[in-house]
Amino acid sequence: IYAYIFENIRSVQLEASLLSLLSIVVLVLVKELNEKFQRNIKVVLPIDLLLIIATSVACYYADMEYVYGLEVVGHIPEGLPSPKPPPMNVLPEVVTEAFGVALVGYVASLALAQGSAKKFKYTVDDNQEFLAHGLSNVIPSFFSCIPSAAAMGRTTLLYSMGARTQVACLVSCVLILVVIYAFGPMLYWLPM
Repeated sequence: IYAYIFENIRSVQLEASLLSLLSIVVLVLVKELNEKFQRNIKVVLPIDLLLIIATSVACYYADMEYVYGLEVVGHIPEGLPSPKPPPMNVLPEVVTEAFGVALVGYVASLALAQGSAKKFKYTVDDNQEFLAHGLSNVIPSFFSCIPSAAAMGRTTLLYSMGARTQVACLVSCVLILVVIYAFGPMLYWLPM
């Protein structure tokens, strides 16, 4: 990895690196301040979300694609794709690997759910988690979605935004989606 980094160090775009470094500094500073003054403030500042909005607006108005030559996400199609059944002809080729991925995804999701339950003192029904995990992957497969599983990064992000229950996590996710939808036209300008 280090050899690859040093071989390709000249291809790094300075502007993108500076924007990333500035974002990391702001993120760390505000998170430290949130933790330090947690008892004194009623609402935790959702710096993750605010940073996404701020950098999106900055990239849009600074015209990063043309001025600095940064790559952008490009056109994002609106709406959901039409539902269609997943291609079953590839099933014999991927069934073994798919089973392993599904098992690891379920175990990771269950472990995070049980860890959250212990931390915030509620109970988790393993069968309910299994059903929810299955449905959250079967239904989206008709819309060409990639399989989902719990992720420590997302869980940590939701905790840092003040989510303490499944309802709060859902509300946080919906809030993020509403902001993304509202700023949708500007997301075209986000650097990759």
